[in-house]
Amino acid sequence: MRGPTPSRRAAFAALTAVAHLALTAWVRRDARERGTDPFPWDVLTLLTGVVGALAYRRRR
Repeated sequence: MRGPTPSRRAAFAALTAVAHLALTAWVRRDARERGTDPFPWDVLTLLTGVVGALAYRRRR
């Protein structure tokens, strides 16, 4: 069985990066509006994606 081609891996990595950046932008904007320091949430969301965004959502 063959794995995904390099171009599919690159596309998946690019989509994942875009999703992480979009989630981080949302978390940053929402944290600033609420008067919370967005930096720790930015790092968590950039590194974990949906997990970080869900953790932020739960803590806010």
